[in-house]
This record gives sequence, structure tokens and C-alpha cells, in this order.
Amino acid sequence: MFRYAEVLVDVANRRLDQSYHYFIPDNLSVKIGMRVLVFLQNRKVQGLVVNVTHDLPEGLENVKLKPVSEIVDDGSLVPPELIELAHWLAQTTICSIAQSLHTVWPLLKGKIDEWVILIASIEDSDVQAQKWLNPEAFQAITVLNRARRKAISLKIFLKRADISGETLDKLLQQGWIKKEARFVSPYEAGSSQKIVDKQDDLLPGNRVNDLCFSRCGRPYKLTLEQTTAVSSVLKALEEGSSQTILLHGVTGSGKTDVYRELIAQVLDQGGDAILLVPEISLTSQVAQYFETLFGEQVIIMHSGIRPKEKMKAWEDILAGRKRIVIGARSAVFAPLPNLRLIILDEEHDNAYKQDENPKYHARDVARKRMEQRKGVVLLGSATPSLEAYAAAQSGRIRMLTMSSRIGTSVLPPVEIVDMRKELQTGNRSMFSLLLQQKLQERMEKGEQTMLFLNRRGYSTFVICRECGYVVSCPNCDISLTYHTQGQAMRCHYCNHHELPPHACPNCGSRYIRFFGQGTQRVEEELQSLLPEVPILRLDFDTTRSNEAHNQILGKFRRQEASILVGTQMMAKGLDFPNVTLVGVIAADQTLNMPDFRARERTFQLLTQVAGRAGRSVKPGEVVIQTYSPTDDAIVRAAHHDYKGFFWEEIGYRKERKYPPYTHIIRVLLLHDKEDRVIKGANDLGACLLQGMQDPEFGNTELDILGPSPAVLPRLKNQWRWQISVKGTRQDLLRAFLHRGIQRFFQSPASNGIVLNVEVNPLSM
Repeated sequence: MFRYAEVLVDVANRRLDQSYHYFIPDNLSVKIGMRVLVFLQNRKVQGLVVNVTHDLPEGLENVKLKPVSEIVDDGSLVPPELIELAHWLAQTTICSIAQSLHTVWPLLKGKIDEWVILIASIEDSDVQAQKWLNPEAFQAITVLNRARRKAISLKIFLKRADISGETLDKLLQQGWIKKEARFVSPYEAGSSQKIVDKQDDLLPGNRVNDLCFSRCGRPYKLTLEQTTAVSSVLKALEEGSSQTILLHGVTGSGKTDVYRELIAQVLDQGGDAILLVPEISLTSQVAQYFETLFGEQVIIMHSGIRPKEKMKAWEDILAGRKRIVIGARSAVFAPLPNLRLIILDEEHDNAYKQDENPKYHARDVARKRMEQRKGVVLLGSATPSLEAYAAAQSGRIRMLTMSSRIGTSVLPPVEIVDMRKELQTGNRSMFSLLLQQKLQERMEKGEQTMLFLNRRGYSTFVICRECGYVVSCPNCDISLTYHTQGQAMRCHYCNHHELPPHACPNCGSRYIRFFGQGTQRVEEELQSLLPEVPILRLDFDTTRSNEAHNQILGKFRRQEASILVGTQMMAKGLDFPNVTLVGVIAADQTLNMPDFRARERTFQLLTQVAGRAGRSVKPGEVVIQTYSPTDDAIVRAAHHDYKGFFWEEIGYRKERKYPPYTHIIRVLLLHDKEDRVIKGANDLGACLLQGMQDPEFGNTELDILGPSPAVLPRLKNQWRWQISVKGTRQDLLRAFLHRGIQRFFQSPASNGIVLNVEVNPLSM
């Protein structure tokens, strides 16, 4: 039996962010991966055992160690590789180990709570005598006696028994009850939510319904490009070394068929697989596609699943009952025992980056996991991220290409409309004359249209024409968006809402008007243009309920509506055979964002949304409306020319020393008082400048940008400042910043400051 345990304490505090040693009492059998309760600075906390040993590290031999208090559960051990993954995640994202542990193994979540336990028997004569001597005490004992296992949370006990503190003390002194600290997990709470949300039925025209599968046979036939891609990945798996492969396939080239065949082969060989999709809303329809072949071996995992269901799902995964995990970003941590393949569909999508600490990218985590397992990461996209494509061009990862659509369908022709000329001809509508004409043609043919605008709401801001006052959110430095639904102005960050003013709050003028356009306004003006045509809208406002997303898409697939208006939610993974026209209302909205990735995002969005047209036997067309018709990102997207766009954009990045030629780590400082966050930002800046004098960083090319206010200086009543560090070597950048943050937390200016650290942020 081991004598000592090294325990990572579950405290998200950088000053205590380390492991501690405790001695193991003789009555406890402690193993690596167990959750235990230990005392840290006179309070009981949860911890994870990461090592057990007979000997203490040097310097601790004469230190009096505290004992491990108790084992939380002995039936749920965190696998050693996931403990290693948590350490790696904390190091690479520069967050606390506690935060990374909760991310890697979410079953750790819970809290220490005080419980009351009944020791005496209610049948004892002394207890029975309390009926007359102290009815309040007897009532309290009765409450405990009725409780499950004769134990109950102290808070619940005090509420149900309705006793005074004096009576509680007397019961404790008499030895009839005792208090005990217990770990309470949210996974013990009840839940009725189903893990897999299926659509009511497979709908006509759905490719899932069109293809027939069986477990023993797969009657579909792969194209030559698909067969080559599958063979190449299988060969990489046979090599038994960690590899990353980029599958660059145009929209409609059948990447999903490749995923399906690869997963079937991996399962036949005794392995497990993870398939990641960018958004939770896509998981059920993708899972349905795979369930037709793999049945109950498929399980959905994402952050929307309730705790109790997640615990059951993880038990099934660890037991080998579920071998294919399909889900959004967090599914990358699924503890499959024989994991061999991780696929990221639409790998370029920003949704794969976590917004909260630890700010990990699912692509990086997938690579680390396959490094541990000697497996393959497959990155699939029609518009790969510049980082992934550059890595393929330099030979750091392999690339497979599928340049043709499956079947007889071809990539749709794209026409660019200069909206400046539309204004000159007197057309002040948001729809160009060309788009109006093509909409009418689709109605006459009985075909469907998708219209894209990446802005929800009716008007994007409300402004006074007299003084220029813009109605803004009182909690965030952002203008309010007007929504006709509810006739209110809303903040898309904190959800503050208020009624639109009849007069300017600043100068009293009645010339206060709505400007800009959102999907609600597109829907309204489209209904005026085509009053008899049924229209659906797909955006965050129309999909707030769990089933709304599937219901809207189901109606459109059944052709109950001729036009679907939506945001980028409809640019991913949708396949409607009757859609022959796609219109982009305003391509400039993403193009003119103050971010070095703006042109890349614009190209990706336009290419992806254009790819929704003509995916079956009927040919498609695309109309892009813009005020920047000659911009390279728009022109290249119109020609489906990814290579041309890549070489132009990569030259721009190299010239200005942007990723992938450099790495950036951004630190966002938050506090509810502006002066405190400014002082903290300046103090952190000084700590970083001090670090430049350290010998190991003195000759390194490092640039410190800031401190400066964030693009949104105030969000949800939190003031925000930022500092960025830029350099060519990511390992040195991390070490430099980590040391600077350690210095910062030793100063009084750090009190109350929240730090959000992001390595290679997707948006500046």
C-alpha cells in the first residue's frame, strides 16, 4: 500500500494552482485518477490524485503532511492519458490546472456541502422522551429518520426541521446527529432530457433517406476521388504513427461519404472514432445520417446535454457500448477506450475555438489525443483555414483533394452585383434587379431559394439624424439592434432590451430613425415583394427552442416554403436538392470588420453559402450583392478559386507578420471598475516589460502590443483592457507570458482582476 498521494486541488486560483502531497491513512485505498477530499488552508476541497508513492520529493521529508480526508468515489477513475491531457491543456492555453481538469473530465464538477447524519435510533428511549421534553428536537430527528440513508444536506435539514441554532447544537452535543462535509455532484440531480434528439421523420429529398444502408453491407459506391481519400487515410492508420491529414474537398464532393466509410473500417478493425461538427444544431442531423448504418454504437455529445445524461453517456463510452461519438467542440474529450480516428468537419469554422478558459481549439486537442494514441486526425473543409492549408503546403501535414462534385452536379456559376450601380439606376431596395428577376424565375419553376445575410434583427442600429446619437446598451459599449419581434431594441451580447424612443434621448429631436438591415427586415421586405410566397427564417431569434432548428429545416425540406432567409447557420452542412438559387444580400458586412482575418472569413462564408445551390440534378446559380465588387476575396469566391485566394492572402500575412508566420497571445483583463482594470493592465504591461530583461528572452523577437482598451471596452458591465504579445516561437511566447502573469499576481494591482488568456485568437 502506498504511503503518499500527490493531489491536484480543484481551486481555480493561480496562487494555489499546483499539486500538493498528503499522506494516505491506512483505511483508504487511494489510486491514481481518484477524486478525493483534502484540506487546503483549513478548508476542505476536492482534488484529483495524479500520483501515489512510497517516497516524498526532496525537501518534503521533514514536513508534517495532512491526511487524505476521504475518497469521493472509487468507481470513477480518470484515465492517466486524460490527466496528461489536462496538464498539456493548462500549459498550452495558460490557464489553471483546475479549469483544464473540468474541461477534460466534466464529471469532476461539484461542490463541498455540509450534511447532517442521524446516529441515534429513533426507537431509543432517550430519543422518544424528547417528544415531551423537547418536541422541536424530536421533530428534527424525525425529519432525518425519514430521509434517504438517514442523511440530508444541512441547508435542507434546517429548512425542513425548522429548528433553532441552539437546538441544532444540543443535538450535536448529545451525539444523536453529526455533521460531515460531502462532495455533491450535479450529475446526481434528475433529468429527463434525451441524449439524442431525433427528427420526427426522415423527410423526402433528404440524402439520408435516398441512400439505403445495412450493417452487413454498404451498397453505396464511392467515386475515384473518394476511394483514393479513404485508401490514403487507412494507409496512414496502418503506419501506426500520429498524423494529421487535410481533406480539401469542394462543396458537394461527398466528404461525409468518406467519413462514413473510414469510420466503418475503423470499427471493423476494433477501433473507435470521434466526428466533430461546428455547431450543436448540426449534431442530430449528422448523427441520424450515421445511425442508419451504425445503429446504437453512435452517441451524441455536446455541452447542451444535461449532467445526468452526460454521466450515463460517459459510462456507456467507457464500457465500450458506444464507439462513435458525434458532437460539437467538447466531444473531442470523449474517453473512448480504443480511439483511433478524430474527424473535424468544416475544420475552418470558428466554433471549434472555446470562448471561455481554457481557450482551446478542438483541432489542437485532437492532434494531442492522436499523438497519445498514434492515430489520425482528419481535417475536412471546402475552405480550409489558412493555417491548415499552409501546413499542408509546407509538408507539415498531408493533404488529399477532391475537386469535383459527386454525381452529375457541378459548382454553380456566380454573378456579382455592384450595389452602387443599383443606387445610380434608382433601385433603393435591398434586392438588386437581377436577384428580383431570378427570384421570380424560381417561383415559376417551383424551385427553392436561400438568401443569406449574416446579421439578425430588423435594423442594426437606431440613430438621431440631428445630433448623431446612437442608442446603445447601458451594460456594453455596443449599439442596440431593433427587432420587430416584440417591438424592442436588444443587445446581442447581454440581451438587455428596451423600447425604441420616439424622440432622441440626447437632444429631443423626433428625427430618430432605424438604419442597417438584418434578417427580419429581409424577410419583411421579401414578403412585400412576393406577397403570395411562403418564407422561412433561420437565425438565433427563430431557433431559441431545442426543436426549432430541425422544425424550420424540416418544413423547408418538405418544400412548405419557397425561400429560406438566414444567417451563417444555414451555410453549414445543409443539402436541399430543390435549391437552385442562393443570394447573398450584403457581402460587405464581414469584409469590413477591423480584423486581419476579415477577408478569409468573407471568402469562406461566401464559398460555403454558394455551395448550397445546385447540389442535385438541377443546376444552381448564385448572386452576390456588394459595394466592393472588385475585392479579391469576393472575386475569388465567385470563381470558387481557393488556391488563388490562399496565395494572395498568405502573401499579405507574411508581409505584415500575421499568423501563420507569427504567433499571438492576447490577455484580456476584466473588472467592474474602469480605474481598476486600467491600473491592472498597466501593471501587467510593466511586468511583461520587466520580463524582457530576463536572459532567456532578451535576444528573442517579441513584440508587446498595448495595454489598450478592447474593441468592446465594456461588456456585460465588465470593463475590458487587453495586452497582446507577438513572436515567432510559440513555446517562448507561452513561457514569457506565464512568467509575466506570475509576477503580476504577486502585486496588489491583480486583486479582483479576471484574466482571459487566448493563444492565437481567431479574432482581434
